[in-house]
Amino acid sequence: MSVTRILTAAQMRRADEITIKSGLSGYELMDRAGRAVAATVLKRIPDYGRVVVIAGPGNNGGDGFAAAHHLRKYRIPVTVVSLVPVDSISGDCKIHVDQAVASSVKIREAASIEALCEVERWLSRSVIVVDAIFGTGLCRPLDGLMAETVARINACGRPVLSIDIASGICSDTGSVLGCAVNADYTLPIAASKWGHWLNEGRDFTGLLLKVADIGISDEAIQDSWHASCDCEDDEDCFCVNSTCLINDEYLKAAWPPRPRLSHKGFFGHVWVFGGSVGFTGAPQLAGLGAYAAGAGLASIACPDEVWPVVASVNLEVMAHPESSTAWQRADAIVAGPGWGRGRDELLSRLFASDIPMVVDADALNMIAANPALQNALKARKIMTVITPHPGEAARLLGCDVGTIQDDRKQAVLELVARFACWVVLKGSETLVASPERDIYLNPFGSPHLAVAGSGDVLSGMIGAQLARRKGDGATLAELISSSVALHAKAGAKGGWYLAGELAGLVAVARQEIERGDRKDH
Repeated sequence: MSVTRILTAAQMRRADEITIKSGLSGYELMDRAGRAVAATVLKRIPDYGRVVVIAGPGNNGGDGFAAAHHLRKYRIPVTVVSLVPVDSISGDCKIHVDQAVASSVKIREAASIEALCEVERWLSRSVIVVDAIFGTGLCRPLDGLMAETVARINACGRPVLSIDIASGICSDTGSVLGCAVNADYTLPIAASKWGHWLNEGRDFTGLLLKVADIGISDEAIQDSWHASCDCEDDEDCFCVNSTCLINDEYLKAAWPPRPRLSHKGFFGHVWVFGGSVGFTGAPQLAGLGAYAAGAGLASIACPDEVWPVVASVNLEVMAHPESSTAWQRADAIVAGPGWGRGRDELLSRLFASDIPMVVDADALNMIAANPALQNALKARKIMTVITPHPGEAARLLGCDVGTIQDDRKQAVLELVARFACWVVLKGSETLVASPERDIYLNPFGSPHLAVAGSGDVLSGMIGAQLARRKGDGATLAELISSSVALHAKAGAKGGWYLAGELAGLVAVARQEIERGDRKDH
């Protein structure tokens, strides 16, 4: 399976160090990055004309000089505007400056506010701009010359390619550090960065291109992940086993072709515990989500006072009062949609069962308010997934929603550590995390999903994947991540606005995958 890795700034530095110690020089890494940038410019250049590279201090600027040198091999006119005195550049970057000079690259300095006219002059002559100001190491707000230069780039009306990450975006959080380049394209170097996906980062990244391979091995990246766990006293510590993007291959693994002789029992029976006065639709949507994701059977267990209502409106999803014991034969349980409060004792009994569970919505709110339920959840030895949105996550962790949203990747790890189960932290760029601290980022989705009931459909989908008697080798990561991804892809399609309609789109897309249709699901 092809995998796109995601690294923090510290992990990227560590991977660089490991690679250099293994024998590949810093100069060569920079040269390879420059080659990749040059190749990307040649593909994206709107017409034959001048390429202008705006180079800042550090290795990102060095990548820009290297790219300029390689572009000259194709007789492309190139100007590098350096925001630091060229004489102050040293080390590997200095070698690439010298090579650029030898290649007849025009090099101009704009190292002060007074020299901003030099930036404006060359931007106006460009057909494409390469942002090589700051890379992953930026950790302070831009001001002065750098902020003014960013403003000029954003106003120039030319396509902009950022090297690794748009300058001004924090590579770990995606936050804008004062101001940021509004890139049309971003070429990630060696791995994707968290800042491409989180907070405002995705808005400033433009089209995120395929990661440029510059010779940093997968082993070096894995070592950098593990090294990040040896920093207990470091406030920037981000201890993970792995971090990567979810892709279409997860969906193919999770929904293989159905055997010709299969029957409904082969695909499992999902039981949804939920519903209360005024909230009878939520468990029904979870049941429809289970069917949409391929469950063979779906049942609802609801409080006696709403059971007649739920039972009367369902054709496909079976309905039972909570006093029924038939749920004990379930293949998976979804607990919480529309359930209300006060079901603590029943939730505790469900936790004591040996049935895989998805815990959502009101069940999460009960857990947040009840330490005994927190302990029972953490003590479960059977597969369990919690699916909080940011508000529920904040209640579970005893913080505010802003804290969750400011650093979603850290929040999902804190939930894993506290409850020792799989976590699906919903929202823009949903994160899936395992008890082993593997994180999977969902790159798909749409604001269309911000509608009541869409999360209930997702909980039912995950329940269906836990219930299936697959026997086809799909991993838990593939089963859970595929549900998140398919839900997001269906939600990105137009023409729907109700969660019940979303379930229908999920079913169509899932069936296309099982048939092997070569479509964008």
